[in-house]
Amino acid sequence: MTRTANYVVAYEATERGREAVELGIALARLTEAELRICLVLPQSTAVPAKVPTSAADYEGIIAQQAQLWLDEAIQNVPADVTATTHVLWAESVSEGLIEAAEAFDSDRIVVGAARTGILQRFSIGSVANALLHASPVPVALAPRGYRAPERISRITCAIGTRPGWEALLDSMVAISEGLDVELRFVTLVEVGAGDSRPITSDEHLLTVLDYFSEREKTDGILSTEVAEGPSVEAAVEALGWRDDEIAFVGSSRLASPSRIFLGTTANRMLHSLPVPLIVVPNDAA
Repeated sequence: MTRTANYVVAYEATERGREAVELGIALARLTEAELRICLVLPQSTAVPAKVPTSAADYEGIIAQQAQLWLDEAIQNVPADVTATTHVLWAESVSEGLIEAAEAFDSDRIVVGAARTGILQRFSIGSVANALLHASPVPVALAPRGYRAPERISRITCAIGTRPGWEALLDSMVAISEGLDVELRFVTLVEVGAGDSRPITSDEHLLTVLDYFSEREKTDGILSTEVAEGPSVEAAVEALGWRDDEIAFVGSSRLASPSRIFLGTTANRMLHSLPVPLIVVPNDAA
């Protein structure tokens, strides 16, 4: 029996929660996955002094309200996407999401941006930050204001030149199998005034393309591009981006086995990236 992929979506009754659901919808359509929309509540028996009820009653009231919020969330999921809702209790939201991903055998965790982001850009909140340093599965980040397109037509993969880039390519092979989407492999190069970009960047992309072409089973067009600028942020802005596009990036070499650790370059990318970003553990396929 073929296993159906599923994604844990971090929900809260805010714009950030709705943006996470929108990205979950876009990714579910792309890969025919199911959504596990989760609202994590703090695991505490402390009852506010002004609440005239027991701890058990208080938690019941909070859980009931959480379910009402989830009921509203699932009403916005289109009929072509399968989704379930779950109220969870944990010491922290990030811990609860990781536990949910393990319990559901999920393929990734989807979260929204913090509210300080501007111009549909990213600002990493405490939950996303914790996940980006501990999650055992890829984490998908929705930029501020994100809305799901009818379909995702292009996936951009930012490939570094340091050891470990093969793990990201293996993940791309897995997610793109049988999909009719364009795949774009890019390298970001910081170039100072009067400097020319290193030839090794183009050579590395050819190596990447050869590695992927030997393994891929996608129906889409493959392309490569070197983006340059005085900074990583400027290089990202120099690339053309679509509303129906997502980007992939690998973890830092500092990541523990099978865990995410957001590297410096990826963190700087977020400042200028206008599309969702998926961060992959350093040995995930």
